[in-house]
Amino acid sequence: MPKTLGLVCNLFQEVNALPGWLEMATSFFDDVQVYHAGPGGAESTDGTIEILNKWRIQIHRGKIDEGFGIVRTAAIRASPCDYVMILDADERFHQFAPVLTCDGESTSPDEVSAILREYNETVSKIRATNDKDDQLQMAEPARPYTGSADGQWIDWENVGRLGANLRVGVGDIYNQGAWLRDIIEHGALDCVAMIRRHWHDFSWKRPTQNWHTHPDYQRRLIRNHPSICFDANVRMHEQLVGASNVYQPNQTHGPFIDHYHLHFKRMEPEQRNHDVRIYDSIHWGKEVPRS
Repeated sequence: MPKTLGLVCNLFQEVNALPGWLEMATSFFDDVQVYHAGPGGAESTDGTIEILNKWRIQIHRGKIDEGFGIVRTAAIRASPCDYVMILDADERFHQFAPVLTCDGESTSPDEVSAILREYNETVSKIRATNDKDDQLQMAEPARPYTGSADGQWIDWENVGRLGANLRVGVGDIYNQGAWLRDIIEHGALDCVAMIRRHWHDFSWKRPTQNWHTHPDYQRRLIRNHPSICFDANVRMHEQLVGASNVYQPNQTHGPFIDHYHLHFKRMEPEQRNHDVRIYDSIHWGKEVPRS
């Protein structure tokens, strides 16, 4: 029998990203499950649960407090399929996609470091003057980030400067889904690495990095076996262990994950606020936010 391919997502408060994710997921994958990992086991209050119920998606529950290593492994085990792909709500795997090429001068590592350093310094200044609840004060999500610390909306990683000199070429449509299924069907693989392409929006015209010269490899398609899991001790930026036979992506046909993180976070300032506080709680021992 053909090997089955499932999709899972660990999520919390993702009402804006979910409709497109569900349309993508249910049209291609053999099984779709979600692992709801609210802080302290809290339920989403933005309509996430209602959307999942309407789509009849099975919901498993845990706590993000445990760290992403444990949560990601639990999400994989929730699937009954032979292979399981993990996609965040702001990521997509497109079954049919054009062959894309990217050229031009990519943002240099030094400039990226400067952008991130400027962002972190600005966040620190805002935190130093924020309210007693130690929350980032985010307002007017349509306003761009200019680097000042006056409490304005923070455009994460100052996105307009990332990939500003890159150009994308669009070729013929190909069946990326069939390519992926052929990979897992004809190889005794533990994992398929995937190249994640980062975008400013859904147009596929504005990348934030050159995926040909600076590929972001993600081990997100995993054989569902007890020996393969994410390290429980790695609580952020999870690390896969037990996968010895890994497929390396084809630079032209992938498989690719397309990541629209910055677009969704502009839509969801409160979610971005929550993400920063979760990061703080895991890395710096601060209290985990409950709402």
